[in-house]
Amino acid sequence: MKLALTLIVPTVLLPTLLMFGAGSPASPRSAQPLGSAPQSGADSFGEEMTIEPGSHVGLLKLGDSRARALELFPKKAEDQEWTNNCGTTMDWVDATNPNGKGDLSIRIKKDKVFQIESATTRFHTLEGITTFDHPEKIAHAYEDLHAYVLLTPPNSALGDRPLVFWIDKKKGIAFVFAYYPAEHKRYLYKIVIFEPNKTFCPEEETTSSPKWQSIPAYSLEPPPDLALNGTVESSDSQPVTGN
Repeated sequence: MKLALTLIVPTVLLPTLLMFGAGSPASPRSAQPLGSAPQSGADSFGEEMTIEPGSHVGLLKLGDSRARALELFPKKAEDQEWTNNCGTTMDWVDATNPNGKGDLSIRIKKDKVFQIESATTRFHTLEGITTFDHPEKIAHAYEDLHAYVLLTPPNSALGDRPLVFWIDKKKGIAFVFAYYPAEHKRYLYKIVIFEPNKTFCPEEETTSSPKWQSIPAYSLEPPPDLALNGTVESSDSQPVTGN
């Protein structure tokens, strides 16, 4: 059985959100990788570009120290760092990505990395899934995902709709979808990994927050009763299938 999950991006990330302007999101298509992404196998990318659920993004592993994170992703002038209920977040801007600027967010507690969020085409899962991919690709590759929505106020940089998360807690991976108004479609905004069955922070919230709501598996919009200010159309709320 397939399920799905939802997250929302805090406004503090807006200065470094990949490929978005202040008024409207950039086209996901315009930022697609120049070549076709390999479809399977770690050797297709190399470990330094691979996302493995519950384990690592590139060479950075869950459980690594802050010093190790800074060794792999040295802090630059445009990078940011802040602390909240989810610990310390280090936001590294992937400014040299030839396919378009992106971000890598590293969340740390007690000097240990507990969550890594890739919003850049630099990194891919073993199936070749990366930022800007369509939901159908994820639905086809991953079974038993649960869906959630984080009911924060609409954000123009994310399409004026709350982020939707598809999560596999047992594997330790979440796929976060933003909205592209020009095409009336969702696209993959970021991939999040965390320790299986352990703490997971959907953006600046916790999973115990009333803003964090379960929705039907593989849905891309919350049902009408959870819609915010009439911005979510019920016609978009049908679950996605991978077949």
